Amino acid sequence: MKEIALKIGNPTPLTAIVNTPKKIDPTKPAVLILNSGVMHHVGTCRLSVKIARELAKSSILSIRFDFSGIGDSENRSGTQSFHETSIAEITEVMDYLENKRGISKFIVYGLCSGADASYDIALVDKRIFAMVQIDPYCYRTWKWYIRHYGPRLLNLQTWVNFVSRHLNIQAKTLGFSESVDKDNLEVASYAREFPPRDEISSGLTALVNRHFHMYTIITGSQSEIINHNSQFRESFSDVNFEGLLTVEYYPKMDHIITNPAYQQIVIDNICRWINQVIKND
Repeated sequence: MKEIALKIGNPTPLTAIVNTPKKIDPTKPAVLILNSGVMHHVGTCRLSVKIARELAKSSILSIRFDFSGIGDSENRSGTQSFHETSIAEITEVMDYLENKRGISKFIVYGLCSGADASYDIALVDKRIFAMVQIDPYCYRTWKWYIRHYGPRLLNLQTWVNFVSRHLNIQAKTLGFSESVDKDNLEVASYAREFPPRDEISSGLTALVNRHFHMYTIITGSQSEIINHNSQFRESFSDVNFEGLLTVEYYPKMDHIITNPAYQQIVIDNICRWINQVIKND
């Protein structure tokens, strides 16, 4: 296995690392490993590197690269949105591999914003026939509210906290002041913008109609949106996935997968799934 650094695209090239197995089979698809947020091409907790090296053991070529303005890729001029530039730049990378290595089929992988970009490019480029997503778009269902609020309504401490907050609000209204508990302070956090559910549902239906394979991993960090292993399918109950969707839910796994044991589970499962999809394609 070799790791080769490349510059791809013009006029401002993207920085990429190709993990090349000892023997390249151009009939096998390549795996495109996308940035997660502003994390560069090593991935969160080096997850991208580990996945790429594991895939090379199965003679699968992969490429991890930085979108423009992230990591080692310089900014590109223009006023296009990330949605527009990510599609254009993933296309550049696929064109490069097709022209230089003769590879014309691809699997795309991404976590968080990388999962979003995976979905975006899959919709518009039929060279991609499968995708792996960690914490992709998902939506609350009525069952989420029952699972989320039900236990709280039966918890005595919940009612004690409610009464305490209510009395505190009344005290402030009457002019009393008190110090604020640090535990009640809100901190700024990154928030993704989810498109309307029906829009994503239509896109998933279009992918299924292409016999497109999907592997979805949900972490416990998404509990404000999803809190059960059945919810992803339930939130898209109008989509007939026809056996093309695999979903795994890990309620104790954090979003960037810091736990080494969970990292190994994710790496093994992703690589096993990719090998199986390639074998059955």
